[in-house]
Amino acid sequence: MNDDAVLFAVDIQFPDWGDRVANIPFVNATIYHHGHTVGWVYASNLKVTPQEKRISLYEVFHVANSDAMARLLIDAASSRRVAVNAQAKIALSGFGKYLPVADVSRNLDVVLPPPPNVNVTACDVVGPVVDMRRGGITAQANLKLGLPAFASANVSPIWLDFSYHGIVIAAAEVGPVSIYASGVGDLPVKVNVRQIETSAHEAALADMAIKASSGEGFELAVSGADPSRYDTAPLWLRRALRNITIPVRSDMFQLPHDVSLPIEDIVKSVAVDKLYGYWSAKDSFNPWAGVSAQVSIDIPNTTAADVKFEIESLVPNIQLLDEDQLPFATVDIPTTPIRVMQTGELQFVASCDYDRIGLSVIPGRELQFTRAMKRALSDRHVAIGVDGTLNVSMTTSIGQIHIEALPIATNIDWKFDRLEVAGGDSEMSNNKLAEISVTRIHVLDTTRDQIKLEIDIGVENPFTYGAFISDMALEVNYAGLHIATVGVKELSLLQGTNNVTVYVDFNNYPGDPRQRMLFLEASSGKNVTLEISGFPNCTTISPLEESLRGFSQKFTIDTSQLGSHSSSPGIFTGKFPKVLREVVFHIFTMSAEATVVNPVSGASVWIQTIDAIGYYEDDIPLGVLEYDFTDKQPSRQGQSNGLLLPYNQAITTPRLPITANETSIGWDVVRRAIGGTLDVSVFTNIQMQVGNAPLNFTIMGRNAPVKIRL
Repeated sequence: MNDDAVLFAVDIQFPDWGDRVANIPFVNATIYHHGHTVGWVYASNLKVTPQEKRISLYEVFHVANSDAMARLLIDAASSRRVAVNAQAKIALSGFGKYLPVADVSRNLDVVLPPPPNVNVTACDVVGPVVDMRRGGITAQANLKLGLPAFASANVSPIWLDFSYHGIVIAAAEVGPVSIYASGVGDLPVKVNVRQIETSAHEAALADMAIKASSGEGFELAVSGADPSRYDTAPLWLRRALRNITIPVRSDMFQLPHDVSLPIEDIVKSVAVDKLYGYWSAKDSFNPWAGVSAQVSIDIPNTTAADVKFEIESLVPNIQLLDEDQLPFATVDIPTTPIRVMQTGELQFVASCDYDRIGLSVIPGRELQFTRAMKRALSDRHVAIGVDGTLNVSMTTSIGQIHIEALPIATNIDWKFDRLEVAGGDSEMSNNKLAEISVTRIHVLDTTRDQIKLEIDIGVENPFTYGAFISDMALEVNYAGLHIATVGVKELSLLQGTNNVTVYVDFNNYPGDPRQRMLFLEASSGKNVTLEISGFPNCTTISPLEESLRGFSQKFTIDTSQLGSHSSSPGIFTGKFPKVLREVVFHIFTMSAEATVVNPVSGASVWIQTIDAIGYYEDDIPLGVLEYDFTDKQPSRQGQSNGLLLPYNQAITTPRLPITANETSIGWDVVRRAIGGTLDVSVFTNIQMQVGNAPLNFTIMGRNAPVKIRL
């Protein structure tokens, strides 16, 4: 194809041709459009037989008038029909030896078939990249075309303009077009998206984004570029394309399946600087939270993209949908924007700082909210739809864009098997520890099977994390044993100093070895696995109560790290009342005495029996202590309850006899420590009486300093 000629191939079928044989030495045809010569074609040695009922032409159409050729194409494209006059000279000697050359003239009104369905798939995408030469951004791709099998073409490159509502959005260099006889073709395309120049241009891009995000799609008007901008196609074709407008819908184009990425593949880290939650019985269906966080997003750059994209203001308006895609709650977010900053080619950091994000359950939809909460807590499953809009202001490589009410719709389906505390650059990984101190332990009531306690705890919270919850209680289980129910009547935890009152119903199992094992593991610095679970009426917050009924969660505490500031992998350190103040070992009398302080008020506390074995360096036995206080302490009623420990008073036991071990190594160590102290580990079984409750427990005190005296 050039300015003067078009090479074309066509098959003409004659399915009703009879038994005749037709030989046509030549045909010379001239095409006229509106009285102007368009061009001519010459064909020779044409033959139709009963066996071959078609003519295959591979000829050149000679363009005589480029203006007439352009008008012909414009009429054909705009009205899908074309009126031409065809004048031909046909040699008839093939039908009879003496027949002359005939002149044939006919006016033809040709109705063109509708455009074929074209499937277009983009592949080999490169970019977009900032275009330093033309401005804006440029991307290139290879389009795979699928047309009916009878169509084929080979066309030189052309330039096109893409317009939306009369605004030229982008220009494209298309071609060369190669469509094979099978209907499959390749179309290389290089698209340049123009720099934003006017407010109408910005509004057009915003409207395109809204329609694309809503799934509605949009329609572009495609026409040829100004003929003076390129010379790769014939002038008559460039003129024609300039005056032809073809509508193209966005849904005609299909991106490769590997372009879409799951959200978990692009979110690399989440750092929470501030988190505060509020939930009360009064506002059971209106909880709220405050949060300040940064999210790092890294999109795999498989197309060598290099563009600028920063969202300066992103204000969402969101509602939550149930499994039937019906809204059950709205998310009330203040106008403080989320900001997205570009840190690399396709790397971004999104940050937000909200004092209050409220959740308002739609009246009449409380059951759907409760179901969502129950799935989250009991099934470890969050499955909700998110529907809403975004107000977006962003700076890009083509200029500023502001979009009002950009639709967003997504489904969140997240299954989590365990609770996790995220790491990263957050406060929790910055060597900060919350200090928890037990300031008061008060016994409210005792029976043989249960001790009710009220415990005051001081919490020094260095984090900007906190919560308020009106009331809640959970059951605590160890090795299948319900050891306690722990609850708060009101929990308010802010940054800084906090005072919290915890109510504990300690279930007493004097004869169950699991209770002894719990105390032993905790005192030995081993890992202790506990399970917390909800139960009916565990809170007055009705949706939370319904959800907690089926909730249970196991977690493990490394008790060796409690109170350690240097190497604790957790988030708190504990300060507990010091019960054992001093232990003195007397060599001459082979006895020991201990000074203890009882931190528990509200009930009488007695030590009844004690059995202990002391070790040096955990494996060298030093001696055995066995003592029954109930036989040694006087009582007006006869039988004694043991050694009474008044609240908050230092009590020194009588000297308790010790049976020495025969190991010479152990006694050599003891003798060298006379006048000083020796670190001794003590394995102890203790029987106590707290009010009406008998307590049996086993503890392992490691490296306790013992004074050695003569």
